This record gives sequence, structure tokens and C-alpha cells, in this order.
Amino acid sequence: MSLETREQPYMSRSEAAAAVEYAEIAAEFDVPVTLFLTGKVVLEEPELVDRLIGMETVELGGHNYYAFETLAHKAFRGLLGSWNGPRRFQAWEIDRTIAAFNERQVDISAWRDHAYRHDNNTVPLLAERGFTHFSDVVGPGEQVRCESGLTVVPVNTPPDHEHVYHGFRTPKFVAEDEFSGPFGDESFTIEEWHEWVLKEIEVCHRKGQPATILAHPGCMDLSDELIIFKKLCSVLSEEYETVPISEVDSSD
Repeated sequence: MSLETREQPYMSRSEAAAAVEYAEIAAEFDVPVTLFLTGKVVLEEPELVDRLIGMETVELGGHNYYAFETLAHKAFRGLLGSWNGPRRFQAWEIDRTIAAFNERQVDISAWRDHAYRHDNNTVPLLAERGFTHFSDVVGPGEQVRCESGLTVVPVNTPPDHEHVYHGFRTPKFVAEDEFSGPFGDESFTIEEWHEWVLKEIEVCHRKGQPATILAHPGCMDLSDELIIFKKLCSVLSEEYETVPISEVDSSD
């Protein structure tokens, strides 16, 4: 809650609370989900995080401790051209997220930066700390690969946050913002996004590549109270093999 995202005023609960319902829906269809949590949410909402920890179909991964929402990060962006800051600072922030998970007796092996913001130091720092999977690359046609010993699992289907109307992201906002996302400059209703994602999954499937779906609990909640997410889980359960990110193998 303390992150105070632009979506939060439109939500009746925190995204962590939405994530619990999201995970319960996925579990109904035996679809595993990987949820990337900031260090702060692990510390601020421990009861909700513990509910996620207790679910067999949930894998928890690391996210930046502060989600880049501090004056220091903004200064780093202006002075250094990188939201992550100097190597030592980035290492310190990764370690804070790891420590937050350790307080709940959870080891994490997968990482995704907030807004995919990484730099040349990110992968080596994660490798040094025993991470095995990294998921910051996004775009159509991206393939699973190995980098510095980590399996890079790209988001190769349209991410919801940038392409689905929800909360503040209205057609008017998108038009005035001159929006352009990783899959182009278009945004869609949640129903249209669902059909688009299914088409991109099939493209990946025909190429023999894993398809990674980025569907935030908050976006799914704001768009239609998780109705389409439930429909998506049903399709995935019936038609595809689904695994958490840490089980994706770059040699497949």
C-alpha cells in the first residue's frame, strides 16, 4: 500500500490482497504462477505473503525492494541514466529483498525488475547471489536463453499493464500519453487482450518456445474483477503444460 501506485486509488484492496485471490483462482485449475514481490511488500503485508507462501501452486520471486520509488532512484536516473544506481547500491537493494524473504523462511531463485529496469550489473549481481532465472526481457519473438549462467525467461506475450485498459489507463489517457508499449502502441479491453495473448501463445507453441504471460493481479482485478483471468487459467489448464518460471530450461 505504501507504494501508492497510480492503480491504488481505483482498488478497494492492496495488490497483495488481489494476488491471494488470483493465486486461488489459478490453483483451481492447477496452473502454477510466479509472483514477483518487492521486499517492502514482504515486510509490510506478511500475513498475505504467508498465505501465498502456503500455496503449492505459487512460486515467489524477487522484485526491487523499493520499486524505484525513492528520490535516490530518480536522481540515479537523471545523473547516471540508470534507475538501478551504482553497482554497490543495486547489490544492496537486491540483498534487502532477499533478506525480507529470508525473514519468512523463503529462498528465491527468480527475479524480475520493476518495469523491467535492469542494467549491465543486474544479471552478474543476481548470478553471484545464486539466482537461476531472470525475466526482464520483453517483446514479441523473444526466446529463452542463457546469460551469465542465468536462464533468461522473456515476456513474449503482450503484458497486461501496458496494453489493457484498467484503472487510470483509459482510452483517453492512452491517447493523450502518446503511449507505446513493448508490443506496439495499441491498448485493448481485457477481453481483446485475452484473445491476443492466446494467439501469441500459439505462435510460441508452434516455434517450440515457452510462452510467458505477464498478468498482474492488480490489472486483472481492475479490468473485470479477475473474470478473464479465470477464463485464461481454464484454457491454459486444458490445452497447455504450465510451469513456474524456475522450471523453464534454456536447453529445451
